[in-house]
Amino acid sequence: MDELKVLKDQLGMLKLNHLSAQLETILLDTRHADKSHIQFLQDVLDVEITRRRQLSMEKRLRYANFPIFDKSLQLDTYDFAKRQGVAKRQIVELTSNFLWIEKAYNVLFFGGSGLGKSFLACYIGYKAVEAGYDVMFISMNNLAHLLKTESMLSRSRGKMKRLRGCDLLILDEVANTVLDRQEGNQLYQMISDFYQQTSMIITANKGFEDWERTLGDKVVTAAVMDRLLHNCEIFNLAGDSWRLEAQRSILGGLLKGGGKDA
Repeated sequence: MDELKVLKDQLGMLKLNHLSAQLETILLDTRHADKSHIQFLQDVLDVEITRRRQLSMEKRLRYANFPIFDKSLQLDTYDFAKRQGVAKRQIVELTSNFLWIEKAYNVLFFGGSGLGKSFLACYIGYKAVEAGYDVMFISMNNLAHLLKTESMLSRSRGKMKRLRGCDLLILDEVANTVLDRQEGNQLYQMISDFYQQTSMIITANKGFEDWERTLGDKVVTAAVMDRLLHNCEIFNLAGDSWRLEAQRSILGGLLKGGGKDA
């Protein structure tokens, strides 16, 4: 049909490619028969808008680089009853209104291993991606590598450029990597650049009193803490490690089930 081809060409010139790809299906859909011109136009444009949002979401998720967890990234999979220092309503509040990202506030999760610090940080990050924000997740160890190689490797420069341009940075396990003086100064400079401009979520299994060893300098550590704590929400987690719970569940199941010779 010549008219259909002309219409597809016009949609292509307007870069409405997703709408063009589904045009025949839309025109054959009898549900549109009784709709007004305005309603029909709204429906067909919604096809393009929905697909663009989906692709944008997928792209932001790829850039976010969230780790894979052994539980789905849903709040119901986190057992708040077995952990202290954080309540479900607090996480729901953080993910229902992202004004704190607009104001460049920070969120800090402290606590031992296996308490779900990274899980909660990534859940918040995922909901921020859903809301249209650019989020990046990186471990302190990987960030140290980028800081060290940024001046030498184009790949590192590219990653650092995306990191500096994001709306929310999740920096994981800060106190697990010991930085040399140069890396510590570079981290301080980055956090100074982020100060009151970009939000950060930081997880650490060691308190601020142990950060001097990580950052390698008492003055730098104090300056970093000063900027992070200015506008920030701190969660001090305690309770049972879910990794140990999983281990006990496996061992319990094996003991109950027995072996071949049981």
